[in-house]
Amino acid sequence: MEDFVKRFVLISILLLALTGIGLKLYARHTAAENKLAVKTEESRATSEEKPKTREPKPEQEPTPDPAEPEPAPQHTPPNGPLICIDAGHQAHGNPEPETIAPSSTKTKAKVASGTRGVSTGIDEYVFTLRFSMLLKDKLEAAGYRVGMVRDRHDVDISNQERARIANDMGADLYLRIHANGTGDSSVKGIETFYPSPNNPDIGYLSAPSEKLSKLILHEMANAAGAKARGAIARDDLTGTNFATMPNCLIECGYMSNPEEDRLLNDDAYLNKLADGIVKAINLYYQS
Repeated sequence: MEDFVKRFVLISILLLALTGIGLKLYARHTAAENKLAVKTEESRATSEEKPKTREPKPEQEPTPDPAEPEPAPQHTPPNGPLICIDAGHQAHGNPEPETIAPSSTKTKAKVASGTRGVSTGIDEYVFTLRFSMLLKDKLEAAGYRVGMVRDRHDVDISNQERARIANDMGADLYLRIHANGTGDSSVKGIETFYPSPNNPDIGYLSAPSEKLSKLILHEMANAAGAKARGAIARDDLTGTNFATMPNCLIECGYMSNPEEDRLLNDDAYLNKLADGIVKAINLYYQS
């Protein structure tokens, strides 16, 4: 009996010891797990507090469309009626005779020498070409086609030949540019000339030529403030008689008048005269 009690006590002590060791090991394990859990939670919390941010992709510049080349400026050539301009005279006159009309035996010099400015000393042939080139530019700007009988001074073109040049180019109108001169220095103003209805060769052109001549006289005088001396019918003008289209010889002013001679060498005045002619031709085609 005594041995049994001793064994029981010994076993109990051993069990208690083992139990204590087990409890300590369990406690340590639990503590370690708790620490790990805390660290994990802290890590999660930190991760939640600082959410991951994705680096934005650099914005790409939009690729511009290839630039379309700008169209080259298009110059639209005039396509209106064809106006032939004859700058009267030339550097040297030609006294050889030619008939003044297809049906006439009367003759005149092929090309007269023309007049000269009493104030400026400028020859008529120089003035007529200068003014004709200005008129050409203005007519083309207004949409007309323009052909020139001459564009320089050193030519030899008779009045018959000048009319034929206008005919051959198929001109719709024929303008003959001149300046006037007389022994009376007080005379000044603009005159225009056209064939009469009784002209045996081009009487059929009288009405449209008269209309054109009156319009040109009126509009030139109005534009420049010049005196309108009249639109006059004449049948002795060679260049007029050989033309086959409405025509007008324009005496732009008197170079024998000191004041008007100076005006005929003034750019502003010449621009007004040319503007008047362009307006007259516009009105001719509108009416």
